[in-house]
Amino acid sequence: MSAAANANMQTATRDLLIAWERALEQWRDQKSVQFGQNFISPLPDLAVQSRQSMEQMESLLKKIKNDCE
Repeated sequence: MSAAANANMQTATRDLLIAWERALEQWRDQKSVQFGQNFISPLPDLAVQSRQSMEQMESLLKKIKNDCE
């Protein structure tokens, strides 16, 4: 994964978490808690897993390209 793509993913995740915190200033009920637990809380770990998977795919694709040449 390129450094730029990695930075974009980190920035997008950070921006989303900041926006979520702002939303919580107005939205404080059981549904917001559920939404946060189900969708927002897992995002940082999922972003890391996605980055790692993309790096593995990039490595594999480079290997495949080299093997075909």
